[in-house]
Amino acid sequence: MIATILCTLFSLHLNLWLDREEAVYYPTETIKIFFRVDKDCFVAIYNIDKGGKIKRLFPPQGYDGWVEAGKRYQLPPPEADYEYEISGPPGVETIIGRASTTHLPEFSDEGLDVVESVIEVEIRETEPARLIIVSRPKRARVYITETETEDEEYAGRTPRVVVLRPGEYWVKIRKPGYQTLRRMVWLEPGEVKKVFVRLRPY
Repeated sequence: MIATILCTLFSLHLNLWLDREEAVYYPTETIKIFFRVDKDCFVAIYNIDKGGKIKRLFPPQGYDGWVEAGKRYQLPPPEADYEYEISGPPGVETIIGRASTTHLPEFSDEGLDVVESVIEVEIRETEPARLIIVSRPKRARVYITETETEDEEYAGRTPRVVVLRPGEYWVKIRKPGYQTLRRMVWLEPGEVKKVFVRLRPY
């Protein structure tokens, strides 16, 4: 749990951290934010995106942001029916936590009664993966379907190298006179994966 800045004022500590030590994320990945204070106080958590847009993540609208000392808080809460998904674009976003024993800190609040903790989140462009498809016999047609969208695309004939964004795919290999084969593959960022199939004649 690095990327944590611990701020102290009048013995009030605000500890802010993420679910990933290196604080590096890729688009479509999810992120969790955690914080803890050592005194009962008011806490506000803000996100500043690459374009400078400010959004308050905590407390929700209508709540005063009062939290208990020593308790670990998670955003989004474990019981929430939503997640924080990284959407990009690549760059740096900032998460700012502010705490005060006297009031709910606004984003612009500065003063001796407010402490602050800051984390910079680096969003990187997803590194593509490479899928090498080999068949026996050769010259079989390759069709690739992304499971999320169910869009099928013709990718050429084997042997074939296809560059894809990370994710889950169905690979279909067809050749006249042979049984069609389907394989599901999962590709990680930067991965090179080889798929070899032996087609059976009818």
